[in-house]
Amino acid sequence: MEQPSSGTFGVIPYTHWSYWPDEASARRCAEELADYVTRVRETKDDDEEWLLLAGRDVAIDLLVERHAEVEAIVTRHGGYYDFGEATYLAGKPVADPMLTGEWGPG
Repeated sequence: MEQPSSGTFGVIPYTHWSYWPDEASARRCAEELADYVTRVRETKDDDEEWLLLAGRDVAIDLLVERHAEVEAIVTRHGGYYDFGEATYLAGKPVADPMLTGEWGPG
């Protein structure tokens, strides 16, 4: 699917993903990401990792800067930054269902 240009939407909901060795570390990082909607949950894997999702609307032309900002915060707190994504439904950007709780662990 072709991604929209910034001229099409300008601002999209975007979710950053990071992985953590324990819940406490993920929650400390989430506190620093106060201007994001955050969710902390265990991963489905047996390796006892934790997932921190951090999402907010972002201007498409600022995505590179947002990546650098979130990656620096995650790294400072000892997590692994796994980039992010915009989720599309019927060709339009929507809030990540993992972040909103519409698609939970199963």
